[in-house]
Amino acid sequence: MDGAFTDTRSINALPESFGGFVNRRPLRTTMTAPSNGAGRERKEGAPLRNLRSSMAAGPETLPHPYFRPLRPGAVALIAPLALRRWTESADPPYLLDVRPMSERRIVHLPNDHHVPLEAVAEAIPSLPRDHPIVVYDHLGFRARRAVEFLSQSGFGGVAALEGGLEEYARVADPSLPHYPADDPASRIYLRQVVRPDSGCLGYFLGDVTERVGVVIDPARDIAPYRALLAEGGWRVAAIVESHTHADHLAGHSALHDVTDAPIFVSHRSPAQYPHHRLTEGEAVRFGNEELTVLETPGHTLDHLTLRVRERIFTGDTLLLGSCGRTDLGGGSPELLWESLHEKILRLPSETEVYPAHYGPHHALPDRYVSTLGFERATNEALTQGSREAFLRYMTEGWPPKPDDFERIVRTNLEE
Repeated sequence: MDGAFTDTRSINALPESFGGFVNRRPLRTTMTAPSNGAGRERKEGAPLRNLRSSMAAGPETLPHPYFRPLRPGAVALIAPLALRRWTESADPPYLLDVRPMSERRIVHLPNDHHVPLEAVAEAIPSLPRDHPIVVYDHLGFRARRAVEFLSQSGFGGVAALEGGLEEYARVADPSLPHYPADDPASRIYLRQVVRPDSGCLGYFLGDVTERVGVVIDPARDIAPYRALLAEGGWRVAAIVESHTHADHLAGHSALHDVTDAPIFVSHRSPAQYPHHRLTEGEAVRFGNEELTVLETPGHTLDHLTLRVRERIFTGDTLLLGSCGRTDLGGGSPELLWESLHEKILRLPSETEVYPAHYGPHHALPDRYVSTLGFERATNEALTQGSREAFLRYMTEGWPPKPDDFERIVRTNLEE
């Protein structure tokens, strides 16, 4: 909401986030997004025979955990970020969704066309042969089969979305919901709520069958959550704060006012508003699913990491490429080391990591999700080599504390 508020409480004098706040130390090495040529503006009349090379994502030294380079003999692929830039250009491709209608009802890309995979052969007469086609599905497998078939049928400018909608939602448009199509009995709806103005990430997870969910780390502007709940017919079972935030005003109380959902915080939190306390191993239920609590003090003493199945919501304990500073809110680098190495890093490498911050506002890469294995191998904080080196890393070289952080912390504890 760009610094404005809809309520009339005294907090109106504070910004939603402090513009000078940097939640991590400056990067020692430059991190870049995967390089590819597909995102560049295409010249009018570019020959379709060049489409394969222009859409192939190029490998990099430390690839994104879901990035898979084009292999010799494979179908042409387009990376998610490249597709998003292309669809927003003056000459977008023809988008073809080959998923079943049951999956399409959950989410689909704007201005696309739908032909289930089994009906592609019948639809050939209606598909354009003089315009590039990008085929997509959930994970990319059915799209590749469709591209192979269309290529064999004489279509020269056709490619598959690399990683499917699941990858697209991770790195190109986090507002799209995630859904596991291979486990209908326990499907979880996941929606990242992104705030580009502050680099903050909030989350909504829902039990698709019961239409009930939980909100993690909402910001003060709750309009995105109200819209999401209304559109999906969702009920909120719980609002959970991973920790006391020092860089932005939290929205737990505002969301409680409109949903009547209880607020959950760590038992170590000095919060003064009505709340329920959580300890190690406890669970917050939403429908038939539950968030399991891991106590991970360090960034702050009241920090929690929340786990649901193969995903962890790490707040500021583990960011993508680094971890949250420990000199705000009574943090401790020693406790952070223990939380990382005794709790988080003991989880499987394929565990997906969802942080509370991303992007240049926090000197972080423009990525919204990673895997624990990728972070274990590449994260600057996790590759210090020893406990002593980590403690030096956490206590040296950080930017000055922001002027307003104490007021923001106090407000987040009071309301």
